[in-house]
Amino acid sequence: MSFPEIIGLLGILIAFFVVIFFTYKGFHLAYVVMVACIIVLVTNNMPLMESFSQTIMPKVGEQAATLLPLYLFGAIFGKMFIDSGAAHSLSKFLLNLLGKNATAQRKRMIGFACVIIMNVIFNYVGVDPFASLFTMIGIATGVMAEADIPRKYMPVMLVLGSTLGNVMPGSLAAPNIMAANILDPEYTGLVSSMSGWVGGFIFIIFVFITSFFYINKMMKKDVGGGMKFEYGPLAPPTTDMNHLPPVILAIIPLVVIPLSYNLFFKQAAWLSMAVGCVVGIICYGVYIPKANGTSRVMTVVNSMNDGVTIAGIPAIILLNFTLGYAIEAAPSFEIIQNAFINMPGPALLALSIMAILLLGAAASAAGMIIAAMAAANTFIPVLGVDPDAAFRILLLSTTVLDSLPFAGAIVAMMSITGIKYKEGYPPIAMTTVLFTFVGNMIVAVLYSVFPMLP
Repeated sequence: MSFPEIIGLLGILIAFFVVIFFTYKGFHLAYVVMVACIIVLVTNNMPLMESFSQTIMPKVGEQAATLLPLYLFGAIFGKMFIDSGAAHSLSKFLLNLLGKNATAQRKRMIGFACVIIMNVIFNYVGVDPFASLFTMIGIATGVMAEADIPRKYMPVMLVLGSTLGNVMPGSLAAPNIMAANILDPEYTGLVSSMSGWVGGFIFIIFVFITSFFYINKMMKKDVGGGMKFEYGPLAPPTTDMNHLPPVILAIIPLVVIPLSYNLFFKQAAWLSMAVGCVVGIICYGVYIPKANGTSRVMTVVNSMNDGVTIAGIPAIILLNFTLGYAIEAAPSFEIIQNAFINMPGPALLALSIMAILLLGAAASAAGMIIAAMAAANTFIPVLGVDPDAAFRILLLSTTVLDSLPFAGAIVAMMSITGIKYKEGYPPIAMTTVLFTFVGNMIVAVLYSVFPMLP
């Protein structure tokens, strides 16, 4: 390895360290990522202005054209879903349906499953986890109070639900759309959101079941030791439970959104979310509480306006893409890529490990970008990896190291819920790090042995 190549590799490693360290210390992602990009470009002897203007930003713009409208309409829909009480209507329905005449411990586990299911639904229909965080905390608080689930379990319930919803086959979640855009930028039909659906459902079932039994064992021990639900810094839900929309109205938009995406709008996921917003207005509009002196129309408009404000939060995620595309364009990245390409064993297994490590190292969506570009440029055309299998493996790989203690979502949840890391993080580590890693390996081996599986 030549001296310039060594410097280039060191630059990539330093960039990863900068992102992890400074975001953990509370520095804003916007300028941390830009500094990391500059480090990569300088150490790889790449011209700054030319690289940004001609290589990196055009690719970021391509992703933004797809994801920004998705974030926008997803946030609007999510706000109406909450404001109307539809979310509480559905969660109450699930809890009553599953928990009728249940024992105390069984009711706790049903409540656990209900919160996860609700979060899966949010993420499946394209509502970004950051946009729905406070919504889900409100829903979880109500369910946990009803089922007497200790508050320490709230973070793992929210993280696990987001994880499973993001990788559900057919999901409108951003990682799904992002991977499809990179692997099939011309929308030729090479991959779709349903690609590798067998492996996707195997992964989801495995992670959910193992997590369910693990949490059940932990909860039994904690409750037996006298632990009960308490609000702590969380406020009780303020939703008027006497004026909730019928559960059928709560469900209709949730069915319309994924169906319209997978049947009609595969090339523009945001159109499905826009359709969902229109259906949401029809189904939820009359149930959004009115303020004094406010018309029904302005009540709905105000809820939508709040959603637009929320949409600005996940839009910042697009900044992560600059680092991913900067590293992918760096000459020294070929060394990293070749190391995994030449790794002994099945190519899919190498791709999975590469994606897991890159996502963990980048502590952001940049890792997904890099791994997806490697899949598109080498693993699929050169090594002959099946595109559907590669798509699914890339998605599943995003679930392993994205919930480390310094991850933004984890830090935010621990802070908001007032839960100490030593209490709330061990269940997260077991379910969304260890169990997801094992699930990844199972699916990678499965598609390596049976490459023609759908």
